[in-house]
Amino acid sequence: MFVGRVREMAALRGEFDREKPSLVVMYGRRRVGKSTLLQRAMEGRRHVYYQATRVTDADSQALLKASITQGLGSDALLDAVSGWEGIFAYLRAAAAAGGKLVITLDEFPYLCDDNSALPSIIQKVWDDVVRVGIPLKLVLCGSHVAFMEGLLAEKNPLHGRQTRDLEVGPLSFREAAEMLPGWKPEAALRGYGVFGGMPYYLALLDPADDLAGNVRRLVLEDGAPLREEPLHLLQAELNSPARYASILRAVADGLTVRGEIVNRVMQKDEQSSSITPYLDRLEQMRLLRRMYSLDVAAPEKSRNTRYFLNDPFLAFHYRFVLPNASALQAGHAESVYRLGIEPHLDDYMGERFEEICRAWAELHGQERLGVPARVAGKIWAADYDIDVAGELLDGRRIAGECKWWRKLAGANVLADLARDTARNRYYAGADPVLLLFTRTGFTPELKARQSDGLHLLTPADLLTA
Repeated sequence: MFVGRVREMAALRGEFDREKPSLVVMYGRRRVGKSTLLQRAMEGRRHVYYQATRVTDADSQALLKASITQGLGSDALLDAVSGWEGIFAYLRAAAAAGGKLVITLDEFPYLCDDNSALPSIIQKVWDDVVRVGIPLKLVLCGSHVAFMEGLLAEKNPLHGRQTRDLEVGPLSFREAAEMLPGWKPEAALRGYGVFGGMPYYLALLDPADDLAGNVRRLVLEDGAPLREEPLHLLQAELNSPARYASILRAVADGLTVRGEIVNRVMQKDEQSSSITPYLDRLEQMRLLRRMYSLDVAAPEKSRNTRYFLNDPFLAFHYRFVLPNASALQAGHAESVYRLGIEPHLDDYMGERFEEICRAWAELHGQERLGVPARVAGKIWAADYDIDVAGELLDGRRIAGECKWWRKLAGANVLADLARDTARNRYYAGADPVLLLFTRTGFTPELKARQSDGLHLLTPADLLTA
């Protein structure tokens, strides 16, 4: 099932339809669906798609030539071509003679592993393509996010030559729910809270089964396809992933402040500053997210930051799967779910529900509030948090409280939120729009108070435009 990606598809097709040359740098985490998106965008267009692997430079050239033959047909001239410059010269000529031609080099970092000069070679060829105006469309795509972002850096030969750089992120909670047909809204949010928005993970789910059955089959049982996925994710880019995994586990356990993370993972004789490269790398990999409290006046100078896992599935793994690894290895998947996961799932979903509600405010808030959000985040203080905070494009500020409760939310929840906003400087002089999000619903008393200044939202509201 192919869902979402409306903006990404429009961007790619816009580049492919241009009469001028296009150089697209596209990146995103592995499993996020980049290759499928590219293949969909290229449908109906002259194209060559090549997915690189970890082979020698000579083998990469031979395999690319085979992909060119598959995409454009056999040609004795291509058989005689050698070297990267020769291959690109052939593609340049094919675009000049036959019109718009899309060339995708997927997992481009693999090609550069064995030939670090490849970006310079492409730069030389590309400058000539642009000078002549040949309608060649070159897409450089990769899962190594830091490397792909580096292609755009000032020191890189390709700096400033891209016509579009496109980061592909996970599907939103609403898009993920489309891949769970038949699931009720609460169940769909719970499924997103466990598996997140990675299309590969979601495609493995069986919508005819419930969450428990899918978790056992995909994560807990012997040979489950996602049992070791977080480890493979780290090993794909890191030579020594142990400390990175320890950081992710610490954050999953609720240690979100830098000092708390340092105390958990660093040795006593290590400088606390030595953790910085690890945190930075995990951010580059889009596995960790750093947030600041929205009431901070100068966030770039503030130390009031917290770290959060950037993927619900990672949070689930480090909260439930890794601590039960020995029991799972012994074949106790059913017991691990029944005793080690199910009783604690609602508590785990509390934070995931907050993330979903903040995403709703950012992506879909205009459906209720009339205008989109300029910024959406969170506020924390010594003795209270505001789960959803932000400002709309018309200047109004919003404040929200999220309750993944079995019971109905009542007027006491509204009173607590109003009290917290009244004492926070972010809302000084403002009359914020209040948002209450709950898993189950609201008391009749609270429903009667709903107005333009108070919006009550359930899982069904979050998932429905």
